[in-house]
Amino acid sequence: MTLHYLRSLAFLLICCQLVPGAILFNSPDDLPQDVEYDFVVIGGGTAGNVVATRLAENPEWNILVIEAGPSNEEIFATRPPGIFHDLLKTRVDWNFTTVNQPGLNGRNQSYARGKMLGGCSSHNGMVYTTGSRDDWDRWAKVTDAEELSWDNILPLIRRAERFVLKDSENQDETGHVDPSLHGHTGNLTVTAPYVAHPFDDLLIKTTTELTDEFPYKQDMNDGRPIGISWNQFTIDEHAERSTSATAYLARTGGNVHTLINTFVKRVLPIGNGLDFRKVEFMDAQGSSRKVVAQKEVILSGGIFGTPQVLLNSGIGLREELATAGIKTLVNNPSVGKNFTDHVAVLVVLPTTLPDTDFDRDQALAQWNHNRTGRLIIPNHLNNLIWVRLADDAVPFGEGAFIDPTGGGKNSPHVEFSFSQISIHPPKTTVDIPDLPPDSNTTTVQMTAVNLHPVSRGSMSLNSTNPFGPPLIDLGILTEDVDVAILREGIRSLRRLYSSPSFRDSVSDTVLPAANVTTDEDLDAFIRSVASPWLHGIGTAAMSPRGADWGVVDPNFQVKGTEGLRIVDASIFPDLPSGHTQAPTYGIAELASSMIAEAWND
Repeated sequence: MTLHYLRSLAFLLICCQLVPGAILFNSPDDLPQDVEYDFVVIGGGTAGNVVATRLAENPEWNILVIEAGPSNEEIFATRPPGIFHDLLKTRVDWNFTTVNQPGLNGRNQSYARGKMLGGCSSHNGMVYTTGSRDDWDRWAKVTDAEELSWDNILPLIRRAERFVLKDSENQDETGHVDPSLHGHTGNLTVTAPYVAHPFDDLLIKTTTELTDEFPYKQDMNDGRPIGISWNQFTIDEHAERSTSATAYLARTGGNVHTLINTFVKRVLPIGNGLDFRKVEFMDAQGSSRKVVAQKEVILSGGIFGTPQVLLNSGIGLREELATAGIKTLVNNPSVGKNFTDHVAVLVVLPTTLPDTDFDRDQALAQWNHNRTGRLIIPNHLNNLIWVRLADDAVPFGEGAFIDPTGGGKNSPHVEFSFSQISIHPPKTTVDIPDLPPDSNTTTVQMTAVNLHPVSRGSMSLNSTNPFGPPLIDLGILTEDVDVAILREGIRSLRRLYSSPSFRDSVSDTVLPAANVTTDEDLDAFIRSVASPWLHGIGTAAMSPRGADWGVVDPNFQVKGTEGLRIVDASIFPDLPSGHTQAPTYGIAELASSMIAEAWND
């Protein structure tokens, strides 16, 4: 018998009495001893599950996925879109805390990250946006990776997507989306569900009143997300969240093993070289072992987990590694650096419009009964707004700041994301300020988000304990241009609600207070309430081959190593004009194709 036959037979014996999908193991001790893995994927998150699933399409390859958290199947709150806030600060949330931020008046921030199969795709707000054409073209130029250009990445994003033009309530979505801009045969289900409210009509009407600043955008995923649009989500037609675990990993065959509740400590070289194909891991009880990938290790630990594994493996800045007592194997000063995130500010205005409150128990019973009702969407309102500031706007006027979008006319500077209309404070995934004590009235609540901050932060080890929480420095609002853009965003929102459509139903802001109007006062307000939008990227950034900066080459290979690639949002050199979920699926599809092609040749 050939070696390949024996390996395949071992997999068949393991899987013969199980349903299709990745085979779960709860402890390293449970792994079969007679199976060799071609690829080991560290992290069963958004990107890692895509890579594992695509590589598993070759039935001759055996794949091991190692995930620190439990199976998503154990967590009911991952399913109904409207209760995703229940996942925060639980055992399936890493619940990081940042160091104190000078740009936020010394405040620290909590930072949620998914800790289960599916990662943040099982944990996030499900918004599906691809970013702008100019984002991708700029990244392609910066990294010398033509594969990242809009025209080249778009087919891969669509490859991942299964767009369905109906939601669980079969509502009319005419004019909300353009189906021709979407993929229809992929794994990940995308829909455009909504819960009708009078606010919708008023908001859409402003597109005829303030057309220059707020045009109507039929589909925000056309490569130019500027205007008022209807939301799209990774929610299936049965009103359940669609994730990399449910849409990818659950559809694999018996050649994928998934080891859950297991922490990866580091990757190690084979022999005396820099071929990092050995993975050291252990469970929560300290049971430890090593596994060697016959072909490659793919690191998909996310924006904090990925650099933490690299640093513990001796890949990072020599001086920082020495401080932590770690021997340097690859001196790379860029590991853990270049961190950035969108910056959000809560804005609240009194309104006479009907509130969006509802009885949660009744809504959950309705969702369980027929997948309809208020829980079919994550938030209580249905739209997103994208604003591109004018070329001569205050932040970019003569003698002011350089436009951080690179001058691309297809990229917005600010996003407005709507939460609810309520007397209660909003539930959000980020830290928010208390509402004014005298604002005991119904308010419309939203966030203004700077999509292209210039400020940069970092992630570093806080001890030699590989499981110790890392030191996370957001570097948030350390550059004045970031504050200036948010300031203009708040002014843009005030103009929106001063339109004829809203004039009789929405009053001036209570957060910030109506008399907070000067640059100085608005800047002070922003620094007192701003928070990260949980779209972090960049801690293992891609750069051109041979560059003296960056962590991975355009083929996702870690610089200075063999056998080790990184595939997750940490490789993005900069932020997209929108949420990071869809771009992460896109780069995971790209990397999967590259890896498969390399080993099929």
